[in-house]
Amino acid sequence: MADYRIEAVRNGERDWTARNDRGAEVRVAAADDPGAQPSFTPVELLLAALGGCGGLVVDRTARAVDHDALRVVVESVSRPEDEGRVGMVRVSYELDLPEGDADTAEALERAIRLTHEKYCTVSRTVEHGARVEAAGPDGTMLFMGG
Repeated sequence: MADYRIEAVRNGERDWTARNDRGAEVRVAAADDPGAQPSFTPVELLLAALGGCGGLVVDRTARAVDHDALRVVVESVSRPEDEGRVGMVRVSYELDLPEGDADTAEALERAIRLTHEKYCTVSRTVEHGARVEAAGPDGTMLFMGG
């Protein structure tokens, strides 16, 4: 049994809807297709997963400090030599900390470090990679990598 399961259903050319088993859905399409907006591109969903996972984990690991105004901004940079992959990802945690409150700053910094060192499954998977398998309609394994 899979830990997670997402189904992507085609709406039209380069326009898809991804759904989970709990009924949530998100539109996935090309950024340059005005007829398929609003939508996320696949890379934007990857970045959203990093930001969302980071935020959820910080919520748990920084319970003792006020971080209600925390924003997580995730940006990617790719160069031609990255050959169709995201080359670098920066996850920025933005929050105006109370002046002179070293305890809050330290607790939040610790939570952010733990998020990426230990608890955020998405960040750790992106950092370390995962095995990817692609099966065709008849179940034949057409690609295995990672």
